[in-house]
Order: sequence, then structure tokens, then C-alpha cells
Amino acid sequence: MAKLTVSDLQEIKGRGEKVVAIIVYHYQMARIADLAGADVLTVGDSLGRNILGQPDVEDCTVDDMMPFAQAVVKASERALVSIDMPMTPSRAGAKAVAEAARRFKDVGADMTKIDIRTKEEELFDEVEAVVNVGLSVFPQIGYPTQGAERGIRTGPEVRDHVLKWALRIQDAGAAMIDMTNVTPEIYGEVSSALRIPVIGGQATPEADGRITGFAPRAEDIGRELRGRANVGQFVYESAVEAIGNIKAGNY
Repeated sequence: MAKLTVSDLQEIKGRGEKVVAIIVYHYQMARIADLAGADVLTVGDSLGRNILGQPDVEDCTVDDMMPFAQAVVKASERALVSIDMPMTPSRAGAKAVAEAARRFKDVGADMTKIDIRTKEEELFDEVEAVVNVGLSVFPQIGYPTQGAERGIRTGPEVRDHVLKWALRIQDAGAAMIDMTNVTPEIYGEVSSALRIPVIGGQATPEADGRITGFAPRAEDIGRELRGRANVGQFVYESAVEAIGNIKAGNY
């Protein structure tokens, strides 16, 4: 099984195929996703909330990410590995982002995803800082998916904004772009204008691919989830069955 490269992502796009990125947090999740055919394994900083029980995704630190980064790198035989850049180094500036990128590179990560949504002018130097370290960068642009400002954006101003920054990000040497909360038409137009893949967790088929995940949370039990495997539901049902068998003496 040949290991993918950043160039392979562009070739996948060039063939008209979709790039699939899957959010993973630990070794076994990563092994399963890799064997299933994921192109990118992305270690989300949402692990702080979903795995470590932190109250807010912004509480996650680089130190929190490192054991999970190492585990996922070990698990991957084919997929590229991307490690989310937590908000803690971003709040400290480009120098802190570069140092975090070096740590990710040292454990074998292929790229890091930096969230610069709505603050592109302010945070673009972080993209360049990662590139200068020699680690591929996977910036996130567009609009929030949580909080009071969330919602799909459209119109010429939105289109011009995301296209401007997508082109600048491509020119800076990015491997890929995560674009969130825009209309299908904008996904399609930006994807067509770039040679690098444009994907996202809210991406429609007009984009070059999509980010998905396993949805492992207890809160997902009983919910219908679009585009994600409801592992929380599966684990819950398996646990109910296993507990029932033991209670009944069937073991």
C-alpha cells in the first residue's frame, strides 16, 4: 500500500475524484479509516472536548495534541496525516505556530490545518510560518459552523472574499483548503479556480471532497447524522447487548 503525497491530492482532484478526509483521534480509529480508504486522517483539536472532556474546543493545547498525533501517524499506511493547529498557539502569534508545526513535523505529520476563518488578514502570516518550517499547510477559511455567527453565506461579497484568500493560500504553497459554510455555487466556483483541492465538513458535491468523522459522542445516540458514521449509536447498542448478556448469565 503506497503512502499518498500532497501531489497525489492534486492528482485525485485532476482525475475528477473526491478527496476524503476523516477526523480521527487515536490509533484504532485511524487504522480503521486508513484501511477503509481515507485519503487524509485529520487529528481534530475537537479531541479536547470529545476525548479529554474539556469544556471548550479552544482549551486544547499542543501538548494535548501530541500523543494523539503520534498514535495516528503510527496508524497510517496510506493516508496523509494532518494535525489541527490548536487555537492556543494561534493566539500567541506566528512564532508559536511555527514551533507547534515543528513538533508536528518531528513526529511524522504530513500537514497541519490552521483555522483562519474571518481573520484571514490578521492570521495569514501563520500560513507562511508553517510553510517556512517545511510542513504542508491546510488552512480553513469561510464562516463559523458554531456559535451565534454560524450559517451558510452567499452573495458576490462572500464569493469574492473566499476566492481572494483561496488563491493567496494556494500561492503560498498550501496542500489543500478547508472551506466552510458557503453555498454550493461558491464551493463549485472556488474549486474550479484552484489546482489544489477544496474540501470541508459542510462541503457539497460541487467541492473537491469532504471532511467526515465517526461521531463517537454520547450526545449522538438516537440522532440522524448527515454524512457521518454514528459510532456513538453503534457502541451504545453493543454495550447494551453486552451488559444484557452478562446480567442474564450468558457469558
